[in-house]
Amino acid sequence: MEQEKIKKVNVPYLLGSIFLPIVAIVLVTAISVIFLPSNVGSIISMVVLVAAIIWWSIGIKKVHDKKKEEKLKELDSQGFIRNHTFNSDNCTVAVDVEHGKIAITFKWNPSQIYVMPANKITKMWVDDGKTPLGGTSRVSFLFIVDGIKIRVNTFISNKAWSMKSSQVLEALSKADMMVETLKASAQTACNIQ
Repeated sequence: MEQEKIKKVNVPYLLGSIFLPIVAIVLVTAISVIFLPSNVGSIISMVVLVAAIIWWSIGIKKVHDKKKEEKLKELDSQGFIRNHTFNSDNCTVAVDVEHGKIAITFKWNPSQIYVMPANKITKMWVDDGKTPLGGTSRVSFLFIVDGIKIRVNTFISNKAWSMKSSQVLEALSKADMMVETLKASAQTACNIQ
């Protein structure tokens, strides 16, 4: 786990998650049109379509959450102390300040968890996402490890929010706290070596 290069995306998993339901819809619809009466074929095609929509909207997240919990429990059993764990829309970051380590798992690569000394982080910062008009639709903390930039959203919206709104202020506070925790963990890792 500690020697692997970070891969945010497992391409076969990503493509399968997106395109296998589409292939199923096309195949079932084609088979239904050719071999079944129209009313039965329509119902079966609709069921497959609804199942695909449920997979895209809920299933992918459920798979990530289940795999993430399994991997984090495995880490806990190995002595990793999760001082802070932040779950974002695209990844989860767990920080062990006492041992100077971090663990990361990604939405599109749920079967992998990457554990490394926190001093491998070369840069860490908060991005408030402030637009020229003064609002934000995303707040995140970012860090670079092994030359790979990892963005962890603490707030995301499809509209701009005031920088003084309670949601944005809370997101900024969480991002600041995570950056400080990463710095503390990195310092511990340096002291251990």
